Amino acid sequence: MFQRTTVINKILTLDKFTKGIQGGTSAGKTFGVLPVLISICALNPLSEVSVVAESIPHLKRGAMKDFKKIMIFTGRWFDERWNATDFKYTFHNGSIIEFFSADNDSKLRGARRDWLYMNECNNMTFHAYTELASRTKKGVYLDWNPTNEFWFHNELQGDEDVDFLIVNYLDNEACPESALKFILKAKEKAKTSKYWENWYNVYGLGEIGQLEGVIFNNWKTIDIIPSDA
Repeated sequence: MFQRTTVINKILTLDKFTKGIQGGTSAGKTFGVLPVLISICALNPLSEVSVVAESIPHLKRGAMKDFKKIMIFTGRWFDERWNATDFKYTFHNGSIIEFFSADNDSKLRGARRDWLYMNECNNMTFHAYTELASRTKKGVYLDWNPTNEFWFHNELQGDEDVDFLIVNYLDNEACPESALKFILKAKEKAKTSKYWENWYNVYGLGEIGQLEGVIFNNWKTIDIIPSDA
């Protein structure tokens, strides 16, 4: 069953060319962006949408699978309109949604599109973004889990044509019960564990975190270097 969530409502308020959506686990980011793009295709004949992820396996177990679910839930899926070779769905009005991976250079430099969605864009390069966005006419959607800062924060955030939205499981009324229980358990553990505190900040609240084991936090400032250093 498909449910219109707070995440979808928040995404619909974004009106700048590039829409950055940062969020934790089970925040419903993919299930938020895809219905918006499906609606654009259904209401605007001959629209062209590209959904891109780091690899084809990533697409198959993520955005592509979710797309089919949403289309079935909303009574829009017809097997004969799906091209399983090119990973492309053609709507009754000539609009298309295509899926391809960022590791395909020819696709990055390929044809233009109206709308672009880079799913978990922190797993892709800034070069991939620039190649794709520069060939996009109407708008770009980006989403990611905030395990650490990456090119969106360094190169795009704050630009006048860039929206930035943070969502989490509290914005997703369709969050699975099992996922909700895990997140709430992590929230309790965060009170006494640095690991779970970081995990909950990132995957629970959708805030920027730090990669465990990469950033050192057990340091202090000293005036001189010790003789045995």
